[in-house]
Amino acid sequence: MYTRLKIIFVCLSIFWLQACSKQKKMDKQEKTEYGYNVTVTAPKEYPVEVHDGWLLDSKKEFICAMPRAGKTTGSWQYDGAKAGQGGSMIPYHLNLTYVAYAEKKFYTVDAELPADKILEAFKKGFMVQGNTLQENGLYDLVHGTYEILTIGAAPGGVIVVWLSGNHNRVEICRLQAKEVFVDRNDFYDNPHARTQQGFFDTMFEIAVPKDAQKSIKEKGIPYGLWDKYRERFKYRFVLKPYDEKDVILTNDIRYYNGEHRFYLQPEEIAKGDYTEAAIPYSTEPMFKIYNTEIIFNDEEMLKVFGDFKKSDPDKPLDIIIKPTFEYEDFKLSVKCGDKEVPLTKYKVKGVWGG
Repeated sequence: MYTRLKIIFVCLSIFWLQACSKQKKMDKQEKTEYGYNVTVTAPKEYPVEVHDGWLLDSKKEFICAMPRAGKTTGSWQYDGAKAGQGGSMIPYHLNLTYVAYAEKKFYTVDAELPADKILEAFKKGFMVQGNTLQENGLYDLVHGTYEILTIGAAPGGVIVVWLSGNHNRVEICRLQAKEVFVDRNDFYDNPHARTQQGFFDTMFEIAVPKDAQKSIKEKGIPYGLWDKYRERFKYRFVLKPYDEKDVILTNDIRYYNGEHRFYLQPEEIAKGDYTEAAIPYSTEPMFKIYNTEIIFNDEEMLKVFGDFKKSDPDKPLDIIIKPTFEYEDFKLSVKCGDKEVPLTKYKVKGVWGG
């Protein structure tokens, strides 16, 4: 009897250990697989179109193709068309060949991706507004993560990879593409009689916005600009209300480098911490009664931030927001220590509430 019980105990122990091992493997698998769509984007003045490309996993096995969704139409701050491409395995390698219509060139990039950084970003995710209204009048926070992997292609073969989800976006890496020859008849599904140069010239007129065409012909393409957008500065937004009673409750900030922080919480804002970030593209602060959207001028912000970084490299910056009476307008400035420079080229898109 004792021997039989001992055998049963041993069998159960083995079964339990196997079950635990299987569960650990399942837990590990769940933590390393995240579903995502893949998109390609570009600055709206400098559209591109995918020729071919793909993502590979750690075993160099195919995950998905690059989306062929026609020429890009959005902007550097937004993701491109999904076109049904995506995967769940962490990507280790990117291959992409595309045409840059404004430059009249084909580019290709064939590079390793920082898989560990991608996995860590998926795990970290972000906090987003939930559906439960709390006693303080605010909704609860729940953990969310990214669901889109976007490849951005800027002039000069600049490639930037982001993860996006629920209006949050974080930069993963910057890569460099090189010019490559692709026959226009291999690119087209229906070959035309145009020469290679004729193809480039025709598509420049069709695909590139008219204002951008004029600017390119007069000033050329601003190569290097998208790397300038990636420079980071330590700063925060500070409200200076005329009655000293108002506060910024939440904020939604887009950056010129393509990143995006959505629904910053009152507790986070109240700390007054400085953040290392690229120059702001827009801010949408919500106050106790009013809210607004402000668009920044890239040239002005690069100059003001850059000048302060040269003169006071160790000091953080404050972007001061001063509402006029009854919040009809806003005056903005950048403050560094006891120095303050007014901003003049921003645009207030509107004021709501009241």
